[in-house]
Parts: sequence; C-alpha cells; structure tokens
Amino acid sequence: MTSNTSSRKYGSHRAYRSLYALVPLLWLGGAAGAAAAILPAVLMPPAPFPLVTGSSVEREAVAPGVARATYRLLTADGPLVVSVVTVDPKEPTVRLGSVLAHDTVVSKDETTSSMARRTGAVAGINGDYFDINATGAPVGIVIRAGALERTPSARPALTVTRDRAIRFETYRFAGTATSGATTVPITALNEWPPEAGAALLTAAFGAIPQGGAGVTLLDLQPLAAPAGVKRYRVAAVTSAPPWPAAAGLRLAYGPAAQNAGPLPDVGDVVVLAYDTDPPLAEVSAAVGGGPLLLQAGTPVDDPSSPNYADRYRRIPASAAARFPDGTLALVVVDGRHPATSVGVNRAELCALLRALGATDALLLDGGGSATLVARVLGDAEASVVNEPSDGVERAVADGLFVYSDAPPGPPARLVVRPSRIVALPGARVPLRARVVDASDHGLGEARGPWRLAPTPLVAAIGDDDVLHAGERTGSANVAIARGAIGTVLPIDVVANVARIVIGPARPNPDPHGAVALTAEAFDARDRPVAIDGLVRWSAKDAIVDPHGRLVAGDRDAVVTASAGGASATVTIPVGRRAAALNLFDVAHRAGWKFVTTPANGPGALAFDGERLRIDYDFTSGERAAYAVNEIPLGEPLALSCAIDGDGHGAALRATFVDRYGDRQVATFTRSVDFAATRRLTVAIPHSLAPPIAVRNFYVVGSLANPPVAAAGTIGVHDCTASIAGSPASGVQAP
Repeated sequence: MTSNTSSRKYGSHRAYRSLYALVPLLWLGGAAGAAAAILPAVLMPPAPFPLVTGSSVEREAVAPGVARATYRLLTADGPLVVSVVTVDPKEPTVRLGSVLAHDTVVSKDETTSSMARRTGAVAGINGDYFDINATGAPVGIVIRAGALERTPSARPALTVTRDRAIRFETYRFAGTATSGATTVPITALNEWPPEAGAALLTAAFGAIPQGGAGVTLLDLQPLAAPAGVKRYRVAAVTSAPPWPAAAGLRLAYGPAAQNAGPLPDVGDVVVLAYDTDPPLAEVSAAVGGGPLLLQAGTPVDDPSSPNYADRYRRIPASAAARFPDGTLALVVVDGRHPATSVGVNRAELCALLRALGATDALLLDGGGSATLVARVLGDAEASVVNEPSDGVERAVADGLFVYSDAPPGPPARLVVRPSRIVALPGARVPLRARVVDASDHGLGEARGPWRLAPTPLVAAIGDDDVLHAGERTGSANVAIARGAIGTVLPIDVVANVARIVIGPARPNPDPHGAVALTAEAFDARDRPVAIDGLVRWSAKDAIVDPHGRLVAGDRDAVVTASAGGASATVTIPVGRRAAALNLFDVAHRAGWKFVTTPANGPGALAFDGERLRIDYDFTSGERAAYAVNEIPLGEPLALSCAIDGDGHGAALRATFVDRYGDRQVATFTRSVDFAATRRLTVAIPHSLAPPIAVRNFYVVGSLANPPVAAAGTIGVHDCTASIAGSPASGVQAP
C-alpha cells in the first residue's frame, strides 16, 4: 500500500472528468447486448423446476455474435449454477464446427478445452456419449467440415447446415460395396469390428484395435470415375491382426459380409455407394447426442434415450438449444457439488431451457463430461467456464465449437477481473486488468497506474493491485482506468453473507500434517462475496492460523470459518485406517452373478470359503468375465485385495459406482502374469462422490497386445478398504 492513497483514489476533479472520457459505452451494444436481448435478466423456471428463492446473472461478450452468461440460483432443493454461451449464426464472422478428440474416432480422448485451444475456438461444448475407458469413440454421428466421420446412431444429432441453420434431426445410413458380381451392404463408417456387413474406415478412424477375429481388411486406392461414382482398386488385403496403420480408405469385411460371395483380391475394383437419409449435401457439421429435450416448445419424453432410467436423478447436464430467432445456446448445468450446484433431472432441465427462451433442444453427454468452454473477456484462448463434477476436466470424444473470424484491431476497452465486485466492508479483492479490441480479442495485460472515480465503496487500490473495500455499504457503477483506457466496474459492498463453504472438498491430512483451507462466501442472491482478510478460523483437535492453514493432530479435526454474520463447520478426517470388507461371506455370496462379454460365454463363479474364483475362457471369442454384485463400501480411498494369479497375463479390474450412479473402472493389474498370491491395491477414482459401492470384479483379455487367448482362474479374497480418518472414530464394514 502506498502512502498517497487518497490521490490514487480520487485525484482532482479534472482527472475525475477525464476518467469518464476513457470509458466506452460498454453496456448498450455488442455481443453482451445481444445476450441481454435474448437471455432473461432473472431466471425463474416454472414447475417442475424447484422454487427459485434467489437469482443473479453475470454476462459478457466473447466475440462478435457470441456471448456468455452465468446464472446462480438458490432453489428450494439447493443451489444451481447454469452457464450459457449464445451464438448468433447470422453474424458473418462466426463459424461453427465439430472436432474429434486428437482428430480421430478411436483415441484416448481429449478435454474440451484442449480441443478448443488447438483449433482456435472462442467457445465450445462437449459432444456425444462415447465408449469411455475403451476405444474412446463417439456413439453417434460426427460430420466434420462437411465429411461424414462416424455412422449415425438412432438418436438425434445437432446439425449445422452450410447456410448456418441449426437443426436437430435423426439420420439413417446405408451403402453398398460391389466387386464383380458380389454386392455386400456397408452398414457402418468408422466402426470396428464390422458387425453385420462391411464397414468403411477412413483416415479419421485412427489405429485399429487388435481385436476383430474373422475380419478381412482391404486397402483401397481411388480410381478415376464419372461424377457421383466412387471406384477404388484393392491395394492390399489383410486377414488377421496386427492390422496395418491408416493409409487412406479401408473396407473391412466381417464374417457376415464374407458369406455373400468371394472377397476382392489385390488389383480388383470395388465400387462404393453410401449416403445418409436425409442427405449430407447441406450439412457442414454435426455431433451426436442423447434425446431431444424440447421440440417446438414442448418437452419430449423419449423412452429409448440413453440413461432413461436415470431421468429422475439430478446430475450435471449439457445441452444445445435453439431460440426462435435461430440463435444457438450451449448450456451446462453444474451438479454433484452440494455446496454450489446440485444438478437437474431431465424434466427440470426442460423447464430451465424453456425459461431461457429455447423452443428446441437436445441433450448432450452429461455427468462428469459436462463441460462448457469460452474465451473469458480479455483472455487470448478459451477456458473452462463451468465446474466439472469430477473436480478435473474429463477427456471426451468430440465437441461442437465456435470460431470468430473477426479481424484484430487496436485497443478499445479495459477489462477488469473480477468483472463485478461483491465484498464485505474492508475485504481485499485482487484485481487484474487486460485490454481488448472492438471484436473482444484479448490484447494482453493493461499497464500503468490505476485511477478510480471517487466512491466511499473503495478505500484504496494498492501497488499490489489489490482493491480494499470501503467501510460503507452500498452499490454503484464506478469508472475505473488503468493507463490510457477505462471501463465501468459494478461494486456492491454488503453487510452480511448468507452462507460460507469451506474447501477443498474432502481434505485428508496425515497426523500432524498440514492442509490449506479456503472459505468462500455467498450472499442471499448466491453471488460470490469477497471476504479475504476477514475470515475468523477456529479448530478443535487441530491448529488453524488466520489464513486457514491447518496443522492436524492425532484425531479428526473440527474446523469453523466465520465472516459477515455466517459460519460453516466441517469435520476433517485425519490419517487413514484399514477396514476389513466381508465381500464374499455367506451374507453376500448369493448376490454375485457371472456375466461375460459377449454374453453367455463360458466360465463360472465359485467360492472357496470367503474366496471368490472367476473362471474364464478367452479361447473362442470371449473378451471379459465378470463377477457382478453391488456392495456398499462407504467412503473408501482405496481398495486392497489378495489376488490368486494363474500366470496367463489377463488383466484384473473393478468397477465402482457412486451416489449419483456414475461408474468408474480401476485396474488392479494389466497383466496377471504371476502364478501366486499377491496383494494389489487400486485407488478409488476421486471423481466419484461418496458413498461408493463396488459393482464388479472382472477379468479381461483384450488389454494385452495381442489379446490373451487362454482359459484360467483368478481368485479374489481378503479385501480391505482404506478409510479416511483416525482409528478412534471406528468403522463398520459392509
């Protein structure tokens, strides 16, 4: 803090007048104004949405024709955060496009923000459901730059036409491959293995998985042909793994297609004919999704939609919606964060989208995949603007992205972060200032001294770029400048807060270890309130300093944070303890069932005392053998089991499910290459929200390269859970 605080605060009346001369007209037009005209200032969805008792919104421009808004709602069932990006397809500098993870159908998947950054998008949303923890392929259609990259499923898709119209429609795919007198149906594009006919694989497919028994793969080279005819010469034929690397177009004949007649050989000509209904001629981009949510303003109930049985659960949700004027809205509702956003069920999501103004809408993949990215005003690149439920951004298969072709220009206005200050009297608020041009492209950090119009709401802005709130409460739009450019900063100094949330989620220090705690405050409208420097911390069975740094003792700690007339208390478990699990005792034994992939394969379950035996046989097409049950574990950090190996090299995995029905797979070992007993441990995925249950143990042969082709037995017994907390708190094993 400098000694000339008052002069930096107010300055002369002449400086005060000149300060306003630096402030452009920010609130009347541009993309932010377009968003204001489309999105409601107060969001109050009707029933079955829970009663809204408080609502606030923050909105700003992203690029010409693109804007974003964040709604914070207090409802009778808990808080909600709704993030929205609106896109005006009629804006000539706006483009929409689909992106595949790592530009391939089969991949290890990629985060939505990574896809946005590497393609230069200013906004985007996660796309389709996908083959998580396996091939990573999207389930439904992908059209990229006008080219079909993935066969459509039976579910509707979000389509962008070449004339920029937004449509939600369902496609059907059909085609044939003819060589000589033999014609076989082409049933899929970029799907593996071919199930009922032949499948086309383009360069976008990626590396072929090493499975696919009985498939013959042809490498095709294009030949000159009349318009509309696709003729190719067979360059190579491969009839068993390992499959060659991508080399253009390939045609895979599955067992069913091979029964139609003789297969083409090297040098033969193959004629391909395929398209979709409706045709793709007018389409520039498309991504698959889940069910329709709204059609012509009416909610749609689709019993064939994915996760239909879970339609009553509140989860994080991603959706794309169309407004009556053709505007596209990308919407994400956060969930699984009880302190900040509880999520929505399907009927509530429909009511929310209608309240936003949408007439048509489509559900995208939600849960931990629900991610919205946008270029925060002043930034050069897009970043995540919602709070993914996993705590980290999940890698997904594809997404829909927004691009701006508006040319860069000279500095036009100042952008201050936070864009709106809500603070308790005396609170400290770190500021950051950047410069944007007239198209909202970020031009870098603003430099120079701060200047602020006279207001009792601000005591000072220090040389450390920290604003100190004044002692008087009130609200004002205050002119502020840095260097030669300015803006208007809304400031609210409030006397009280409504609630406090202590973070991070689920801290677990070691005995006598340290953890840095945080305290977030919210007002009655659920707006974040700055309380830095004002929080009072206290702890039982631990020591906590005024900054929230806690040093644990030998027992679980009880911590309280207070500020602005509100307080919050949490119990922080200290250390970890082992709890024996009776997973295979007499009480649980009857619940275990044997399942295989494909279904009805050979093998069985057996019990030797409290020892589970999984008998599998991967010699004739079976890929996985499961012991399936669902046994609650509470809040474990890890699961440890004694494993009796058979030395054949198959992998052993377990599936866990959380309170919201989310499932995650953990791998004990990728290769049971030992013929003895070893204790193996898996960490419970942090993205799962307790209480946790174990749903299955399974042996899988396809993780090896080449896949395991053997029969054997793997035993699982003497399982224990690692539980957070001191031993004195006790545990009850399932």
